Amino acid sequence: MKKKLTADQVLKECGIRARPVPLDKIISHYGIQQVDLPANSDIFGAILQQDGHVVIAVNPNQHANRQRFTIAHELGHYFGQMRGRTAGEHVDGDFRLHWRNNVSSAGVNWEEIQANRFAASLLMPEKLLCADVDRFSSLRPEVIQNLASVYKVSRLAMQYRLINLGLLPPDVDPSSSD
Repeated sequence: MKKKLTADQVLKECGIRARPVPLDKIISHYGIQQVDLPANSDIFGAILQQDGHVVIAVNPNQHANRQRFTIAHELGHYFGQMRGRTAGEHVDGDFRLHWRNNVSSAGVNWEEIQANRFAASLLMPEKLLCADVDRFSSLRPEVIQNLASVYKVSRLAMQYRLINLGLLPPDVDPSSSD
């Protein structure tokens, strides 16, 4: 069984040192296929592993930043939980499927929490983000929005990442637009 990889290890193996993180380069490097999964708005994506092949399906009807987070989240499942598993370890005996939906974001399932943390670390690497933050005297809302645009993530995802890295105080309400 292949070892689990952290987001930093994936970035290093793929030679990625700039932002926004090119997810297509990561997917290509590991031989993962990406496909569209047209679905209603409560389905963001899924990951399927069968016979050594991995497919990430993404809902093309979601915002581009949401699609990037979904891909990174599914990579979190792959590198943290699925990588190198054999057929005997798959659900239903021949494949393992993880859906990414509104429940995934609720923070109630440990595998989903880990995949979300991986996604945040992959899309907003600590070293790069800290270097960018150091250029500003304060993290005003417009600075946070600018950082979100540079990293191609939502403002909310950027706020959570900044809070989790201790760069914003924990009492900042990430859902507030101010």
